[in-house]
Amino acid sequence: MKGYGVTLSPMARPTARRGDNSLGGYAGFVGLARETEDAGFCGVFIPEAMNDALMCAFAVANATKRINIATWIVNIYLRDPALCAIASEMVQDAAQGRFVLGLGVSHRPALEARGIEMGNARERLRHDTNIIKKAFQGELEMFGRKISAPSHRIPIYYAALALETAKLGGEMADGLMLYMCPPERMRKSIEAANKVAQEKKRAPGSLTMTCGVPVYLNDDLNLAYENARRGLAFYGALPFYNRIMANSGFAEPAARIMDAAKRRDTNAMASAITNELADAVGLIGPASRCIERLEAYRKQGADVMVLAPNPVNEDYATCVRNIHKAFGKLN
Repeated sequence: MKGYGVTLSPMARPTARRGDNSLGGYAGFVGLARETEDAGFCGVFIPEAMNDALMCAFAVANATKRINIATWIVNIYLRDPALCAIASEMVQDAAQGRFVLGLGVSHRPALEARGIEMGNARERLRHDTNIIKKAFQGELEMFGRKISAPSHRIPIYYAALALETAKLGGEMADGLMLYMCPPERMRKSIEAANKVAQEKKRAPGSLTMTCGVPVYLNDDLNLAYENARRGLAFYGALPFYNRIMANSGFAEPAARIMDAAKRRDTNAMASAITNELADAVGLIGPASRCIERLEAYRKQGADVMVLAPNPVNEDYATCVRNIHKAFGKLN
């Protein structure tokens, strides 16, 4: 997979455009996936929060013909690994080889809110990956029967916010799914994964490096910054992302965000996001400015840039379609 992809959030459940016959709800989400395919993008990347990413990927697979489909990511703590493998085989059968299984460990606060103890996340990721791979190879036995291997290979990508997880990806995964990190930080993750892959004598170029960036597209730069501050503050309150910000030269804003988050002061959280920090982790402002910033990621080794649409005084569907218009020509 090479080129540019788009994240599509099923939670937004966009409404139909005026004058067409498509539906809102999940049908609207699938409709946006078809439009993303028509716009020439290489992939649809489906996050998981208040939805089942595998179910959504299955719906998109049945509605599209060319575009790659990836979970972005499947939360391993929410499903048994054998069941994850079986469901992934069903999605890949519908996608006819276009599906990528993105795996990740989510975030400790999100898991604790569900009553789930994270424990050692990387060991859990290794454990689940081993079971899933065994199933994909037709070697996993359940109830006295072996699970059949999928007819098309299913690549596994890791969400790798930490360098140690990137290294695990170099050992066990087919690619990385990075998000909201500056190009220089992305390069460190890529190098860490490739170094381990080389040590394990894996074939050169066996890892696909994807990096996602939140996009706040608007010709009014100040308005785009205002929306970006509110949106990025949420991530700054999550320990993993907060550490990325701190380790990328923004220790003071990161500390202010976390302090405000503990007080549940959303206004102070947003105010702590400087324009420099916002530009380091996102694409903000007019299309020309965003496209120029994308080139820095390309130079640092990204195979696939994943654009995450964020509305700026517009509804979600309009936001996605504006992304199509601005970036579709890059593919």
